[in-house]
Amino acid sequence: MFVLNKHGKPLMPCKPSKARKLLKQGKAKIVNYEPFTIQLLYGSSGYKQGCTAGIDAGSKNTGIAVTTDDGRVVYKAQVELRQDIKGNIETKRRLRRSRRNRKTRYREPRFLNRKRKDGWLPPSIAARIDAHYNIMKKLSKIIPITNIVVEVARFDVQALINPNIQGEEYQNGDMKGFDSVKEYIKIRDNYQCHYARLRPDIQCSDELTVDHIIPRSKGGTNNPTNLVCCCKEHNKRRGDLSYKEFTGKDLPAIRDFRVTVFMNVLKDHLVPRLQKIAPTKYTFGLYTRRKRKEWNLEKSHINDAIVIAGIKPKQEVSVSYYIRQVRKKKRSLHEEIPRKGKSRPNRDAKRNEKNTKKIVTNNNYWCLWDKVYIPAIDKTGYISGFTGKWVYVQDIEGNYLQISEKYKQVNSKELRLICRNNNYICQQFISIL
Repeated sequence: MFVLNKHGKPLMPCKPSKARKLLKQGKAKIVNYEPFTIQLLYGSSGYKQGCTAGIDAGSKNTGIAVTTDDGRVVYKAQVELRQDIKGNIETKRRLRRSRRNRKTRYREPRFLNRKRKDGWLPPSIAARIDAHYNIMKKLSKIIPITNIVVEVARFDVQALINPNIQGEEYQNGDMKGFDSVKEYIKIRDNYQCHYARLRPDIQCSDELTVDHIIPRSKGGTNNPTNLVCCCKEHNKRRGDLSYKEFTGKDLPAIRDFRVTVFMNVLKDHLVPRLQKIAPTKYTFGLYTRRKRKEWNLEKSHINDAIVIAGIKPKQEVSVSYYIRQVRKKKRSLHEEIPRKGKSRPNRDAKRNEKNTKKIVTNNNYWCLWDKVYIPAIDKTGYISGFTGKWVYVQDIEGNYLQISEKYKQVNSKELRLICRNNNYICQQFISIL
């Protein structure tokens, strides 16, 4: 249990029994439920011990642990970061261009003299770095963190492709001498339709094109390993084939270096920002792996964060947190696909009522991602959407919680509010270190 003094400054965590006594005696009040935090109502300086935070930074999952000088792990969590930033921005861009083409007059293109600010990062990478910083900033408000250690990495993408690369070979990539990616793909595939052997029942057309094996809408990239040469007829009628059906011995494995790009910018962008919270140092995965084996810990994001903190933990039972970053609300002004054929068609493509961020029922209001308890099925979940006065409830893994097998919606009268959340939903579980 985390404790704040009378003025809201963090003290050392206490045992649940002590927190229960302070609340019962009226000497403290609850200020947060996840993680559970109380604030003292009387003056107390409190004893503070040095706390070191270890961060196992990652593009999709992050491990965080806070340890004391005597080897106690006072906080540990695994955070799942959002992966939909890029897709949302591309959708916004597409809808905006469509709307401007329909509703505004023609305007001549501007001069290409726009310049990005120094230190600019793509929004998908900037959002992940902001998430790391915001989590540590919130954590520093309930735990007296005196030092931070972050694991960073430096990757040579060309060396990952060819470990023996040297000197001028860095300038001679696979596409050297080709005018475009499409030309390279067609020559690589010998101007033959790759889908012809997968769908021999379809007659190939004469016009060739280039297609993504994994579509961009499903996270695919423009890397040549994700592109194949095919005819327009097969491309149009290929259906929803799986990745294994697309690939063959004649195609290399699909390469995706987006994670390496994120790891390469941590040292220059994340570490300086964390300096605003506490003195920050960085380490590398080589030393983390050696020390983890020396301490005989299993490979996990949380254990890596404990090792990165640099203080060997004691064998004890503690509480771990699984945190998932969520999108707080949908800000779209218009529907992407207007409703048709309904009793009230949406011809103007106005905002759908399901995009609302809260509803009011029986003098109670429910917000997106509120943590609720459903007595009918004895389960706890999070509100993920609304439809009228009914709500959708999901667990931490995104599975719907249903009272009826026929409907996903749950009547708001069946819910009991536990706590409200913002951009992060959290679930705790007991673990043995």
